[in-house]
Amino acid sequence: MNKLALRAVSKLSADVKRRRGIVALTVVLLALYLVDSLTRYRSYLTDGYDLGIFDQAVRAYAHFQSPIVALKGQGFNLLGDHFHPIIAAFAPLYWIWDNPCVLLIGQAVVVVASVPVVYGFTRRRAGGAASLLVAAGYGLGWPMLSLIDFDFHEIAFANLFMALALDALDRRDDRRLVIWAAALLLVREDMGLLVALLGVLALFRGGSLSLSGLRAARRRLSNGPVPWVAASLIIGGAAAFELTTAVVLPAFAPNHQYAYWQYDALGKNVPDVVTTVFTRPWHLVSVFFSPALKAHTLGYLLLPLLLLPLRSPYALLSLPIFAERFFNSRDYLWSPHWQYNALPWLILVLAAVDGAGRFGWFGPGRVAGWGRRAFLCSLLVSPVLVGSFSDGTTGQPQNPMRRLTGPAWRTTQRMMAQGAAAAIVPRGVCVEADDRIVTHLTARDYVSLPVMRHETADFIVLDLSEDNVGNFGPTPAAVEEDARAFGYVAVFRQGSMLVLRSPHYAGPSLQCRPLGHGK
Repeated sequence: MNKLALRAVSKLSADVKRRRGIVALTVVLLALYLVDSLTRYRSYLTDGYDLGIFDQAVRAYAHFQSPIVALKGQGFNLLGDHFHPIIAAFAPLYWIWDNPCVLLIGQAVVVVASVPVVYGFTRRRAGGAASLLVAAGYGLGWPMLSLIDFDFHEIAFANLFMALALDALDRRDDRRLVIWAAALLLVREDMGLLVALLGVLALFRGGSLSLSGLRAARRRLSNGPVPWVAASLIIGGAAAFELTTAVVLPAFAPNHQYAYWQYDALGKNVPDVVTTVFTRPWHLVSVFFSPALKAHTLGYLLLPLLLLPLRSPYALLSLPIFAERFFNSRDYLWSPHWQYNALPWLILVLAAVDGAGRFGWFGPGRVAGWGRRAFLCSLLVSPVLVGSFSDGTTGQPQNPMRRLTGPAWRTTQRMMAQGAAAAIVPRGVCVEADDRIVTHLTARDYVSLPVMRHETADFIVLDLSEDNVGNFGPTPAAVEEDARAFGYVAVFRQGSMLVLRSPHYAGPSLQCRPLGHGK
């Protein structure tokens, strides 16, 4: 018995030592993510789009009400914009602390939770040191830092659930694969396409997509019915996408239409796109790679990984994401900025690890050693080099962590003016506010963006130094002119900050209190 106990203790001790590195890395990355997010909030860099929007939605969920978001429009139900019920998981946080910062904290925890999964995926192919370096390169990659630096977004859940789903697929754990794939469907409507593709990959069970791999899959199918896991994922994913885009979202949308069909280069509707695919496939290639910004974004994602994802079938999971972005008419989706690259980064990193394993780079031998070192060095150096010299005006991604070397800790005159403008607005009033001030008011006021309809707002908060009031809206000067025509008077002016009060203001009201304490 003593020998068995000693063996158990020895095994536990070895396991603790093996996991000590990834635990330490995860804690360090969590601290880094939290510091970046919370200092951005302190510096008035968070926006009403998206942190303010999600604050109003999750606040409603916390009080068991529909996610009505004033920042999107009067009586706007956010389920008519995107299908992301997963954000309700953060609702209990508002019972602890009634503040938008709980979303930033929750997001950091969810994002960093994918790091140990990347480590475990790599550990099955490589040693502990190499796996730790891959996990570090993933967590410090510019797409992850850009996600953290972009206020709050539901895609953070997709990184965690996709990591767990791909890990389960790689381990052939069917039960967990189905569980995490189902969780993906709660993140956003387009995740249904990825779930269906997970089902396609399940047919190959870790094989290749070469001709030999296709023949092997065909032989398996000819010997019996489609495996239940693959069939359920393919059918369930496709059905979920159709249900959410054709039924759920239109039912809640103000115009009863899906808001994000914007593929003018391919056609006005699905039949037009299908016609283009079969009659002009070369046009798809042209649109996918032009303008050059799209190719640059792909380069920033693939080159640090030495193109290794192209060796793995797992890379196919990134294709629907890139197609959704690069065929879209909204040009800001093409760039390497903001949160759009975090999920492709996860998929491509895991695919690169799988690709390196298929090349034998995690095995013994001199050639394998050089390949492994090149991969790890490229992955770790890229977060330092990418964006180090970017001023944010080019198509080059920025490294958000540069802000933590100085600007994040300073209190500027503008910040003091922004804080004073927010402080002068009473609690429990209806406010139209500049996008940068919104998140400092949503916990205590009914807040919307200035849309040049000011007869109902008690106060209007403007930053005259900005080009627009937010979400590509009117200029602050135009809003001020329009408001003064309604009789609004200035009650505060400091630096570029201006606060206007309605001539009909009669004090705080119950109608203008946000959900929650509002104290």
